[in-house]
Amino acid sequence: MLNQQWLTTFIKLVEVGHFTHTAEQLFMTQPGVSQHIKKLEEQVGVALLYRVGKRFELTEAGIQLHQQALLWQQQQQQLLSQLAIDDVHVGECRVACSGSLALLLYPHLIDYQQPHKQLQISLEAAPNKRIIDNVLANQVELGIITQAVHIDELELTPLGQQALCVVMPKKYQDSAINIDQLMALGMVAHPDGMHYWQQIVNHYFNDKQAMAQQVPIRSYVNQLNQILVPVAKGLAFAVLPQFAVDSFAQQTQICIATFDNTGEPKQGVSEPLFLINKKHRPLAKRYQPIIDIIQSLV
Repeated sequence: MLNQQWLTTFIKLVEVGHFTHTAEQLFMTQPGVSQHIKKLEEQVGVALLYRVGKRFELTEAGIQLHQQALLWQQQQQQLLSQLAIDDVHVGECRVACSGSLALLLYPHLIDYQQPHKQLQISLEAAPNKRIIDNVLANQVELGIITQAVHIDELELTPLGQQALCVVMPKKYQDSAINIDQLMALGMVAHPDGMHYWQQIVNHYFNDKQAMAQQVPIRSYVNQLNQILVPVAKGLAFAVLPQFAVDSFAQQTQICIATFDNTGEPKQGVSEPLFLINKKHRPLAKRYQPIIDIIQSLV
């Protein structure tokens, strides 16, 4: 890195065109100015000017360095100006959430971004662990997860609940579903599938039954918009958040299961949603409208 003090003296010298006058404007001595120029020449390894009496002419290297130095100076001034401004509609917003939530949030975030040309919104779909890791690594500033983690570095804010649905082929619409039917039909697996399935089993069926039987996997896909395709074709069932089910195009080919339970009826299965960010890394003002949109939709 070039010495900034020597470079500043060089810029002023070229601007003023005289060693003594440069020294006066920089509150230095004339030998001090000469010393700065000499050290700068030693650092770059070439002569920067030819001395002609009390004046000088720039060498080709001096011309190039001066032009580049002015550019660096301008860039630094712009950076300092930007650092001093925290504009709600300027900058990048980096957010991460599950794929199902991304389907819900992204169109609304883009609608918000559209009139604000200096605002950039980056939304990454990822599982809980990667979201947490990315927030801790400062790769994203804001995350939405489905587990109450206790990490000292993270701020955890409850958002609400997302309903989990067992999605069946349309022919099951008027049937009360039991565990035997699910086992016979089999499941479409996906990255969060077994996690969701375990919550369904724990909620609707007794634990011994759940431990004794393992659901057959009929298909696997890691593309969220494809998970319900085998269901629509009658091949299997799938477990997904309501947000993902609502976004599926072939609604007439699927249905949400109702269960055949003895005793008092149970409420549906849902899992909590939490907003996370770094505790000691304050969010820029531009994140507040993003948080407001998320809270209004979830």
